[in-house]
Amino acid sequence: MPFHVRTMREADLAAVYAVQVLAYDDMVESLDVLRSRLLTAPDTAWVAENRDGIGAYLVAYPSQRGKISPLGSDFELAPVANALYIHDLAVAPRMAGRGVAGALVQQALSYALSQQLAYVCLVSVQDSLVFWNKLGFAEDQELSSEQASMLLTYSGPAYYCTKNL
Repeated sequence: MPFHVRTMREADLAAVYAVQVLAYDDMVESLDVLRSRLLTAPDTAWVAENRDGIGAYLVAYPSQRGKISPLGSDFELAPVANALYIHDLAVAPRMAGRGVAGALVQQALSYALSQQLAYVCLVSVQDSLVFWNKLGFAEDQELSSEQASMLLTYSGPAYYCTKNL
């Protein structure tokens, strides 16, 4: 079934939350946090939908390489960004395996290039490191001890990854 990617709207948040619940074991962030993030960075939040509705989303924001958002925190936009930080990419099981995640990541990469950012960064969780590696992201261990400690806010193994643009 075909899908399309579009900018997220506030009216989408209930569906986005439902996808998050389906996609994450124990790292579900509140609807209030999702709303705050969308209001903070509306140009870097996208959904994928088909005739059955929203089945995936990606939220990101302009940041600095080496700065990690702890789980459950609001986005802090960098005054001078050199990176797009992908905080969350989630796909509902009904849309898995259809190229939806790749399409959302491509949307984020295109945005980062259009803004002349040097990097795209993220935290890989839930055994997703191989997925991110296939898209050209690599684990980045050049973190301050403060930023490295932010990885502990995620359950299970968490890896900070970057992609040079």
